Formats: sequence, structure tokens, C-alpha cells
Amino acid sequence: MARRLAAQPFARRVAARAAEIAARAIAVAGRAPEVAVVVATSQPDALLYVDRLLTQVRATGLAGRRVDLGPGATESQIFAALAELSADSNVAGVILQLPLPSGVSREIVVAAIAPTKDIDGITSVNAERLAEGMYDPSLLPATAAAVMELLRAYEIPLRGRPAAVVGRSAIVGRPVAQLLEIEGALVQVAHSKTPDLGLVTRAADVLVVAAGVRGLVRGEHVSPGAVVIDVGIHPSGDTIVGDVDAPSVEARLGETGGLSPVPGGVGQMTSAILALHAAEAAERLVRTRA
Repeated sequence: MARRLAAQPFARRVAARAAEIAARAIAVAGRAPEVAVVVATSQPDALLYVDRLLTQVRATGLAGRRVDLGPGATESQIFAALAELSADSNVAGVILQLPLPSGVSREIVVAAIAPTKDIDGITSVNAERLAEGMYDPSLLPATAAAVMELLRAYEIPLRGRPAAVVGRSAIVGRPVAQLLEIEGALVQVAHSKTPDLGLVTRAADVLVVAAGVRGLVRGEHVSPGAVVIDVGIHPSGDTIVGDVDAPSVEARLGETGGLSPVPGGVGQMTSAILALHAAEAAERLVRTRA
């Protein structure tokens, strides 16, 4: 059975660090800076995620606000809401929750977010900084940062090792691949339609699966002893499952391998990372006022 790479207790440590930073910012500001999440969907799982995220943000001492625009919101309405929050002197961080209504361009509305308040790292400015290797860690895409935090927490060596990322989205797959390369890994990127996916994934000592396809990676896709990070989140009755078929992959990896669980892995760490990014943004906001 593979080692279980759970987020706890490491996510608790990240959250504790966030609370310390937030406390310093609040002491200087005299009140709690705010984190705002703009929501333009009625999907229950997305709304539940936002509520849980804001609970974690508030646990640091910061204020948290959900801005509900509804699933019928237009592109101009979403853009205007993000621009208004970015200009608000008491808002430290702005998050845009996905999915967006049909016909709304993510690229267009995201341009309204001030890069210094982009705590989920989705603006083109912050993406370009990452691509250039000149990024601010507090402005990285939170899920990608959570993957790297898990690898660091379990002391998984990366330099010179073959790694693969299944998934090439702008907010997870691509930034994970870039961060792995920065750490010296030899990275291949694949996706759900890659012919003979196993040729890529079996060659990897470190495999990150972020394709958005339930159970895509199975035991035959991995090599014994590999480390597999499952980013997928798919509702399944009263629980959630990932992009990895956990039973077959665990059996194949063996005792020398490792697998992040779903739930209890990347998702839990992502919430803690976002709280940390929020606290760091609050500290940045307070510094700009001084």
C-alpha cells in the first residue's frame, strides 16, 4: 500500500502562519482588511467551496465577503464588480470563483483584477511573471502552490528527476509544470487525449494529475515507487473522488510510492494556501498605506 500524502498536519501549519501574518496587518491597520470572492454561479459545490474558503480566511482574523452576482451575470457586470473591489482601499485580495456563465470570457473579466490583489494568481500579469521565473510566491495560482507545498512537506526530491503533469490548464496544469521546472525537475506535459498516456506517466518519478477527468489515471499508468499528486475533485455520492483511480494506483505504487488522497490532499492544502495568500496581501496593503 502506498504512503498517504495527506495535507494534515501541514495545512494547519500554513493556516497558523497565515493567522500570524494577518494579526500583524490588523494591528497596524486598526481593522481587518477584507478578502472578496466574486461568484456568478449557482452550482452547489462551488458555493460550498466558497463558504468553506471564507471560513478559513475569517479564521485568520481577516474579513471575508461573498459577492453574489448570480448565474445570469453578464461579462460587463462581472468585470465591473472585480474592478470595484480592486479599487477598494480596504480589500486586500480578490478571487473570481469558477465556473462563469455561458458566454463570459474568463480572460476579459480577470483583467479587471489588480495584480497585487490577485491572490489566486489568475491574471495575465502574474502568469507572465511566473513564466519568467520572477514571480511573487503570494501571487501564485493557489492550487499549483498547494501541489508544491505538499511535495515540500513530504520532502520529495525534484531536481534532476523525471516528472509529468497530466493537464494543461492555465490555472493548474501549466503553472504546476512551470514550478516543477523551476525546481529542476525534467517535466513532460500530457492531457486526457494524449495517445498512449501511460508512456508519459510511467516514465515519471513524480506525477501530478490535473486533467479534470474522473479516474483517468489507473494502476497501469504508473510505475512502482512513484509519487502521485491527485488534483481532481469530482462529487461521488456523499464524498468526492479524484482524477486518479486510487485503489488500483495505490496497489501499483507499493510501499515505496506515495499518493495524495481525495479528499484530504490538494484541496485542503489549497484552502490553507489561499488563506496564507490573503494574509500576505493584507500585509502588503497595509505597507502601501504607510
